[in-house]
Amino acid sequence: MIRFEHTEFLLLLLLIPIAVVIYFYAGYQTKKQLQKIGNIDLLKRLMPDRNENKSLIKFIFFNLIGSLLIISLAQPQMGTKMEKIQRKGIDVVIALDVSKSMLSQDVVPSRLEKSKLLIQTLLKKLDGDRVGLVIFAGNAYLQMPLTVDYSSLLLYLRSINTNSVPTQGTIIANALEQSENAFKATDKKYKAIIVITDGEDHEENAITKAEEIASDGSRIFTVGVGTPGGGTIPVYDQNGNKITEKKDDSGQVIISKMNSNMLQALAKGGNGNFYYLDNAKQVAEFLSKDIAKMETKTINDKVFTDFVEQFQYFLAFALLLLLADFFITYRKKFFDFKNETV
Repeated sequence: MIRFEHTEFLLLLLLIPIAVVIYFYAGYQTKKQLQKIGNIDLLKRLMPDRNENKSLIKFIFFNLIGSLLIISLAQPQMGTKMEKIQRKGIDVVIALDVSKSMLSQDVVPSRLEKSKLLIQTLLKKLDGDRVGLVIFAGNAYLQMPLTVDYSSLLLYLRSINTNSVPTQGTIIANALEQSENAFKATDKKYKAIIVITDGEDHEENAITKAEEIASDGSRIFTVGVGTPGGGTIPVYDQNGNKITEKKDDSGQVIISKMNSNMLQALAKGGNGNFYYLDNAKQVAEFLSKDIAKMETKTINDKVFTDFVEQFQYFLAFALLLLLADFFITYRKKFFDFKNETV
């Protein structure tokens, strides 16, 4: 298994296509300028030793070297072996609302991004617990089965957006059912479900489902994201630019409000607690303490261990390409033996 220690550096790879566009645009502009000076074929005959293809080759080398250096910065690592481990903990399934109302920016930067930050912070505080991830809107899906490999879970989490579930709505009962299915049927306790949602447009049987799950030994905690005053729901185009705000059938701008009363009732029915997501670090602390109070079990799992740095291979290849690029000139021949210069 390969993972990256600093995935944020991989965003720098977006500079590569930008460099490609600039390169070809600059070449186009240069060609236009040369056409104003004179005949291009004549100009080429005046410079018989110049090879235009060498320019493209050096540019390709430039991009390859840049890509390899960026990957090196991200510190790729590889697990060398799989080990069976035993630890004490419980099973936790996080059910994350990805409906369009989670795009509302009444909390900064948005309800969905604030929820992701909470999950990232919570994972740093859990120790020995298996964690699974369910996403829901109009339907619910198990995005990540129970695992102690938090790094893989975070990779899934980063890719989640409001298009991850095509059907809109907030079907919390379905999310609870999918979360329950992720647990082993033989375990009558050691199970917790954390529902992160604004609670808007829910169906009425969610509380009944929570009471049913709690009667089997699980606990359900709810986290409300959003504000009582609410906020508008932005609508974005395919390029991610905001174009308008969501409106109802009469053309009025929709104001999405967090339904704290429902979420409190849901937590009460699930024998858990309700938290308002204001400070992600503080809420993560509360949740981790709640989970730590629960009775634990021995969890057997297999995980990759002994992750070894692999960045040196990418760095070495980049240096080899840099050395090769040094010997590539714009002449048709690598060396001008007459003048004994490159």
